[in-house]
Amino acid sequence: MTEHRRLETLSEYAAATEEIIRLARRHLMLFDYDLENLGFNSLSRYDLFRDFLLQNRENRISIVLKSVDYLEGYCPRMIMLARRFSHNMAIHLALPEVGVSDPFCLADGMHYARRFHFEDPRGMLGLEDPHEGRALLQRFEEIWKASVSAVSANITGL
Repeated sequence: MTEHRRLETLSEYAAATEEIIRLARRHLMLFDYDLENLGFNSLSRYDLFRDFLLQNRENRISIVLKSVDYLEGYCPRMIMLARRFSHNMAIHLALPEVGVSDPFCLADGMHYARRFHFEDPRGMLGLEDPHEGRALLQRFEEIWKASVSAVSANITGL
C-alpha cells in the first residue's frame, strides 16, 4: 500500500534516506549535491551500505553528486566502501550541464525520499510507490548518463 509522508527538516530527510536504504533489496540510487549533513560518514550508515552489498552479489549502489569535495575530504568510510565494492558500487560526478536540483534517494524503483531543492530541507517520503518510483528512476538514468566516474577503485601513490 502506497504511503507518503512530508519531510520538514534536514534531519527528517536524513532519517528518511536511512529508511530507504534499509528497504533496498536490489538497487539503491542517490542523487545529492555533496552528501553533507546527511550522516554518510557515520559507522551506522557504513554498516547499512556494507550489509546491503553483502546480502547479494547483484546488489548495487549508484551515487551521483554535484560536488565530490565533501565526500573526498570528510567521508573516508564511503570511499573505502566504493573501493572495496567497486564491482557493485559507483560514485559519479554530475557534469555541469545537469540542471537537476532536487536530491533524492531511490530504492528498487519503489521507495524514495526526495527534497524539493538542494537549498530546501523540505521534501517527501514515498513508500511502495512504483508510479513516482519509475519517474525518479528515469530521471536518475538521465543524470547518470550526464555524469562521470568520480571515485577510483585504485589506490595510487603507495
